[in-house]
Amino acid sequence: MRVNWLLLIMRMVVVSSLLLISTEAVWAEGKKDNVVIAAVIYGKHNVTTLDGFKEGMKEKGYIEGKNTIYLFHGTFQNLENLDADIAKVVSENPDLIFASTTPVALAVKKATSNHKIPVVFGPVNDPMSAGVVAEQRHPGDNITGVMLTDSIAKQLEWAIRIAPRIKKILLPYNPNDKSSVISVEKAREAAELFKLTLDARQVSNHKEIDILLAEFPDDVGAIFLPRDGMVMSRVEDFAKVANQKKIILSGTRLEMAERGALFGFGFNGFMVGKQMARMADQILRGRKPGDLPVETAEDYLSINLKTANTLGITISEHILRQAHTIIRAE
Repeated sequence: MRVNWLLLIMRMVVVSSLLLISTEAVWAEGKKDNVVIAAVIYGKHNVTTLDGFKEGMKEKGYIEGKNTIYLFHGTFQNLENLDADIAKVVSENPDLIFASTTPVALAVKKATSNHKIPVVFGPVNDPMSAGVVAEQRHPGDNITGVMLTDSIAKQLEWAIRIAPRIKKILLPYNPNDKSSVISVEKAREAAELFKLTLDARQVSNHKEIDILLAEFPDDVGAIFLPRDGMVMSRVEDFAKVANQKKIILSGTRLEMAERGALFGFGFNGFMVGKQMARMADQILRGRKPGDLPVETAEDYLSINLKTANTLGITISEHILRQAHTIIRAE
């Protein structure tokens, strides 16, 4: 019995060594000292996705500063110069591009159409409707990644379960962001289902968000932040107004609750990044991006009890037991 255990341990060591050798072979085959990965991100809140990606890559043997270089020049906060900035990234000829959110994925796909640099995107709301990929099972071209579930209706359902008296919801969105427009369309359908009034307000830039916050309507019972990079980057400002007005603020991801929203229902950026890393590893080992099916991110419920206390809202134990993350008051 003891000998069998020793043999098992020896086999595990051999397999682990072969995995490391296999990873190193990627760089040897390309006759490169390092794998170069460019990260293009829209919205400062999406940096957590890159953090998860780096962690996932590290687990696969891609060590930053040793055999992997990340080209990251900061997040984009507007879309005006996106094409020109991405052209600069492409000119650096990285081995792979990490593209975060829908506007970036679309721009990177366009910029790499002739270069065929592999692209892994995430999170993207609906890559098929947005035109990022042709289909989920076989995305084609040089791009694949992680998409989000159609969970807008569930998010609104959680809002009325937590605060049943809600009748009207404010939804600020950027009409120039395809992901945001898709979110609004789905929110309208869900609002009709739940007999809610949806007040969708267009905000094309940060100045228009400032105006909306300064002239905030008095007849809404909740604010819903859609899958919109620019709008979500202002979550703290919306949380401040929500607390002042004693109305709930909800968003589509864990980080929204961490930054002051009453709750978030949707993806976890860090976990999406790790999911993207698994796909990137397959591509760097020789798989064609277009042959890798687009994967779907998991959804989680996150509740901020500190915000609940500020609003004077009591959340039932039944709801709290269903939350994946609870941010408790200090």
